[in-house]
Amino acid sequence: MKVLLLFGMSGAGKTYLGELISSRLGYFHYELDRDLTPAMRAAIAAKRSFTEQERDEYFEQVVVRMQEILTQHPKTVFTQGVYKERHREALRRRIPGLETVWVQAPQSVIQNRLQRREGGVPPDYAEMITRNFEVPLAGRTLVNDEICSEELLRRFKALFGA
Repeated sequence: MKVLLLFGMSGAGKTYLGELISSRLGYFHYELDRDLTPAMRAAIAAKRSFTEQERDEYFEQVVVRMQEILTQHPKTVFTQGVYKERHREALRRRIPGLETVWVQAPQSVIQNRLQRREGGVPPDYAEMITRNFEVPLAGRTLVNDEICSEELLRRFKALFGA
């Protein structure tokens, strides 16, 4: 596995896990939220869900960004919510060797994380957009339920038989 995409709901721990994989396993970590479009940032500020057109335009840009990054860093872990299955499938088709991992956490853990977090998606917005999340049809799943970093890394490695 050289190209990973960690996806899931806000507060599930995607970025934390991405940083852990980067620091311990030598991956380059890139948060795809850095590339949110101005329309998407405006939607977040207005506390409204993204339109399908906004999502589609964003994921076209994401493919280009991922391809650019992979030319410099062939061993990369990307993190992003990717709430829609069709976008996950499109990324798997268009990014050779992409392995997807659904990062899950109990709702109570997510709420606690969102309450403690500074910046990022506010808890009320995260709760509103949860209904847009589609359960994945493919890929692996990792539960990130307030465990220590060593156990989280052990769970991650177990997903891939390492």
